[in-house]
Order: sequence, then C-alpha cells, then structure tokens
Amino acid sequence: MEFKRNSVIALYLAGKSQPAIVRELKHLNVNKVFVYRTITRYNDTGSIAKRHGGGHQKTATSREMVRKVKKRLERNPRRSANQMAKELKISDRSIRRILKNELKVKPYKFQKAHDLTPKQQQVRLERAKQLLRLAESGQIPNIVFSDEKIFPIEQFVNSQNDRVYLTDRSYENLSHRLATRRQHPPQIMVWAAVTADGRSPIVFIEPGVKVNATYYRESVLEAALKPWANKHFGRKPWTFQQDSAPSHKARVNQEWLKNNVPNFITTTQWLSNSPDANPMDYSLWAILESKVRSKKYTSLEMLKKAIVREWAKIPASHIRAACDSFFDRLKAIVKAKGGHIEQK
Repeated sequence: MEFKRNSVIALYLAGKSQPAIVRELKHLNVNKVFVYRTITRYNDTGSIAKRHGGGHQKTATSREMVRKVKKRLERNPRRSANQMAKELKISDRSIRRILKNELKVKPYKFQKAHDLTPKQQQVRLERAKQLLRLAESGQIPNIVFSDEKIFPIEQFVNSQNDRVYLTDRSYENLSHRLATRRQHPPQIMVWAAVTADGRSPIVFIEPGVKVNATYYRESVLEAALKPWANKHFGRKPWTFQQDSAPSHKARVNQEWLKNNVPNFITTTQWLSNSPDANPMDYSLWAILESKVRSKKYTSLEMLKKAIVREWAKIPASHIRAACDSFFDRLKAIVKAKGGHIEQK
C-alpha cells in the first residue's frame, strides 16, 4: 500500500493531474478515490502515512518542522517556499501554512534601487541635513522640482498583471494578445517640472539633439521654465531644483540661474544619485508612464500628444502629495544615514 501511495505522490509532484495518475497506475489497481485521498493527506500533513484515530498525530506543522523552516530562513531569507518544501519533503501547502501561521512572515517582492557607495551615502546624509536646515529657516520656499525622462514609442506590458479577456486563444484573436517589440524603437526625451500647486508645460527634446549647456538654457530654462514660473508665482518667491547633469551644472547655466530665478538649489546642495528624493522620479513619472504606455502608438507625434494629454490629467492632489512628501523623505534619508529608504 505504501508503494502505491509513493507512486501517486511521485506523479503528483511531477505535475500530473489526478485522472492522469489513475490512468498511469491502472496496473496497480489504483482508483480515483485512492488518488484523491492520498494527495489530500499529503497536502494536509506532508505525509503519506494513513491517519489513525485517537492520539496526537505528528504533522508537517510540528514544532520540529517549524524549527527547521525557521533555521533555513535565518540562513537565507531569499529561499522560495517551493525549494524548502522539496528539501523538507513536505507539501507546498504545508510550508506556506508554516510561513504564514507559525512564523508570521510574508513574501515581499524585490525593489529596484539605485546603487550607493559609502561615500555617496555620506554625501546624501550631509545634503539631506543641509536642505532640512534651509527649509526650517525659510530659505528654500516653493520648490520647483524638475527632471527629464525618455519615453519609448512601444507599449509597456507587465506580464504578471496585464491581461486581455477573450473567448479563446484562436488565431483570429492573436493580434489582441501580442505586444510587439522593435530592436531600436523610436523614443522622445521629455522635460517637466512641478511644484506643490502646479505643473509646468511639457518640453520635448527632439530625437538626435545633443542636450548641451546652450540647448538646455535656451530650450528649457528660457523658453519654458522662466515664463511658466513667472506667471505661476507672480511676485511670490520660489526655488528651482535640478539634478547634476553636465548641461545643468555648466558654469554658464549656474550664472543664468543666479540672474534669472529668485532662488535655486545648487549642485553642491542637491542630493546626487537620489531619484528617491525627487517627486518627479519617485511618483509623477511613474503615474504618467503608466497612462501613456498602456497604449500602442504608430508615430512619435501620437506619443507626444498622449504625453501632453495625460500630463494635464494628473490630479492636482497627486502632485501636491508627491511634493509634500519631499521633506519627509529627507528625514527618512537622515534616519537611514544616507542609505536607501523604503519605497512605497
């Protein structure tokens, strides 16, 4: 009898369905009731031993098994539940019950993060403290956060979450299920800026253009930032933020900022290597991209129109919330001693 049960579980773990197991073990006179009960017992207890009435039966969630699972997690918390189940010779169902009910642990997805050297962490820490001091003394009012991002023409597909509902997988429906890719898809670079109560117009950097100091100053700072900010803020003071890209920190553009904006965060004040400190990076680009790249475009002009349209649709409350969280993030960076902070 034990041989029969072992044969059933071996086929079950190999991915065979219950009807297939019955067919393959026909020569052992195995019926569907026997297969069902054997698999159910294995999933419930991690064992093929027949249950007997009375007394406490040792199961896959015994103290010893819980201890073994805990030890494995302490050595390597990246172990998969399936891997541990195979190592301990218990079912996936049992291992997940131990993880959830006994050890009270949950699986978390890996998060992508920018690389930080010890030196970069120290600089982040010092500059986060400095910006907090400037804010407390009222020296950086109404910050305008700016950034650039590249948008490819291709549709973005999340293979885990994106679905299309059809009646079948027939050839006629194939076009609805495909998200095609090109080897070198056309793309467009976008510049934009936000403050707590507003957003700038979108600026497109045309394909093939080298964004040097002159181009950045003439096409972005002079043509877009200054007229928008003057109209938006009027006589109110405001502070411009940008990252440390070569065209941004060029001496000629630093001089232009001194002469043309009320205040700006210098290249030695801003946190380099810190997308988690810019609302454009940690919030608004992701919102815009999720809307724009959910569709397919046949030309860059169509893509550009979609970017402008969806940028205008982002709720003002989202922009305010993203900007308002900036100083909380600086405090989190200080708490993390310049290291990575939790991405929510």
